[in-house]
Amino acid sequence: MAFSTVILQVYLIYGLIFILFTILGFKILSRKRTRISITLSLTFLVPAVGILINIIYRTVDNYAFNLIGNKLTIIFSCLGLVNVYSFIKMIEKSKESFYLKKQVLISLVYFVLLLVLLLIPEGVDFEYGGVAGISGYNSRSLDPLDLGVPVWSNSFFVYGIIVSQLMTGLIIYLGVKQYNEMGKMGVFGKKYIQTLIGIILMDLVIIGSFLFNWLNSDIGRTIHLIISLCIVPSAIFLYLGLKQEKKK
Repeated sequence: MAFSTVILQVYLIYGLIFILFTILGFKILSRKRTRISITLSLTFLVPAVGILINIIYRTVDNYAFNLIGNKLTIIFSCLGLVNVYSFIKMIEKSKESFYLKKQVLISLVYFVLLLVLLLIPEGVDFEYGGVAGISGYNSRSLDPLDLGVPVWSNSFFVYGIIVSQLMTGLIIYLGVKQYNEMGKMGVFGKKYIQTLIGIILMDLVIIGSFLFNWLNSDIGRTIHLIISLCIVPSAIFLYLGLKQEKKK
């Protein structure tokens, strides 16, 4: 079950998701390139980098690279959220009062907080056919196509959940606040709802990654595979909610 789930998730599902996120990111940039459009495009392009890293390290399949690649995948997947936060702040305060330096600083702080995941000792390990670590990797001669599954430690799980959910919670709070302040009816009310649905669906995928890689069970990984499909409607809802309307 673990082998087939990994192959399906990495090369089929993640491959299609990478294409979708890349298309949406560059589609936003294809319009007038402003600070807002660049910020919105990064909402899709940054997670796309994480997905690409995931596909690359799985293809290279070097044990040491697997450990680093798996961490970078979740880091970039979470990092895209900060761009949604910046967009909401620009709408709330206008670009003139939410300075570019402040936006860059917030993004860097969040990035540094996520980079701590790289430094957590034994935060990520890989398991091959039930055998963990380099021993499992070296014994794959019984099944050379076994890509292994990541197993996340308690500290990696707790820290990652806290950092990612603080950002998600802040985005949802600001989104609901603006939804109530700017009106529930009309085009803007609809766009806020679409954005919030997109964030919640994306967060389900992030939570699933932390939870089921921590629990490390075949059933959990199958559930995570199903939850991962939420990223497709998440991307669509985010795109519809965040994209700027054409001026008539």
